[in-house]
Amino acid sequence: MAAVVKWRGGSGGQRTRVGVALSGTSLCAVFAPLGESRPRVWRTTLGVPPNDASALWSELVDALRAIATASGIQNGALAIALMPSLAEVRSVQVPPIGDEALQQLLARNAGKYFVTARGAQIVGTVPRGSDATSRVVVAASSRLLNVVHKSAEAAGWSVHAIHPAEAAWGAAIVEWAKGSENAAQLLVARAEHVELLQLERGQLTIVRRFRSGTIDIERIAEACSTQGGALMLAGSPGPRSELSSALASRGVAARTPAGTSADLVDDADALAAAYADTALAPTLVTDTVRAARARRARTFTTRVAVAAGMLLLIAGALQLWDVRRELAVVRAERDMLRPQLSTTLVGRTTVETAFRQLAVLAEAGRDAPQWSVVIGGISAELPFESYLTGFRGRADTVGIDGLSLYAARVFDAVEAVPQLHSVRASAPVRRETSADGEALERFQLTALLKRTSGDSIIGGSR
Repeated sequence: MAAVVKWRGGSGGQRTRVGVALSGTSLCAVFAPLGESRPRVWRTTLGVPPNDASALWSELVDALRAIATASGIQNGALAIALMPSLAEVRSVQVPPIGDEALQQLLARNAGKYFVTARGAQIVGTVPRGSDATSRVVVAASSRLLNVVHKSAEAAGWSVHAIHPAEAAWGAAIVEWAKGSENAAQLLVARAEHVELLQLERGQLTIVRRFRSGTIDIERIAEACSTQGGALMLAGSPGPRSELSSALASRGVAARTPAGTSADLVDDADALAAAYADTALAPTLVTDTVRAARARRARTFTTRVAVAAGMLLLIAGALQLWDVRRELAVVRAERDMLRPQLSTTLVGRTTVETAFRQLAVLAEAGRDAPQWSVVIGGISAELPFESYLTGFRGRADTVGIDGLSLYAARVFDAVEAVPQLHSVRASAPVRRETSADGEALERFQLTALLKRTSGDSIIGGSR
């Protein structure tokens, strides 16, 4: 009976919920009055609902007001289970389309899929396992649902959710079969007909309706044997007992749920009311309720977005403050280190300047020709009767002045110097007489220093 107790625990601003099973001629509610822990089954008869969707169902309004008085619950919420006379549930093969498009398709073509569909219908669906083309579908009159919503509001109640009775019975199966295998079944014996519900992993997969009593017992036994899993019985005691005996004679074992009040197990309406708040899918949602939920969702989303924006601004401000604080700490540490850094930088600058000067000197030393090698080569090759009076070196050009008995021999000798090439006269050869009367020839030569393949001058590298 945990499902009933849940309705008394509304907190955090949530309304206390009461389960109601509604048929075309009666209403059954299950609630625990204030100050009591034992749930009470409350029922009354109803007149025919009005044909006008905007009208109130006066008998329903009176009944809901009476429930509020009997339960002591004010401004509560209703979890409504529509009995099979008001909602039709069946398994349907559908095209593989989205949920919204499927809802519209089924609502427009309700007469094609549902035997009792008359006029505009509200449709709810839930997939059957992993097969996207197979659905458990419920349909109910749009006019009826609008009347129920308006009548509940007029009586001071809000409508939390509307489910078919089969979805509420499915919640009962989940509780009864807790701890057993994934598959479970329930036969609900009623005076009008027998309902077979089959669940897999806590989800409705098959809802089938048979004729009352044991008229269709062969088909019922075959369906129950095919599905497998625990089979439970609920509903009117007489038809239920007859059904149990007939199934047992065909090798199908069925049991009555243990630990549940007989008031619920023996009454399909009370059972639906007791588990309406925890009913499984599918759900019936009117366009008005869907629009209201969309507005609430947009409002909630807007509030969340505003809150997120404010939190982002606060986080940004805190981050900026933290960065500025860290920056102030870094600046203070830099001020403390600045004198030491200044001394270090001055020393480093001096060292770098010295290194650059040394590098320039080393480069100049590498690039400068070693003229002593060139002069030695010329001296080694120069004829004995010749001597130099001048030597000039600039870049890769050498100038030689001198006197000789035979200037032509000097030309040949300089040509033989290994470090020189391109020897030529830079001035005409002139004859002169020395102090002792000897005739000499004055010469002036220029030559170029040879370079190696590495582009360095002989005697020095560049």
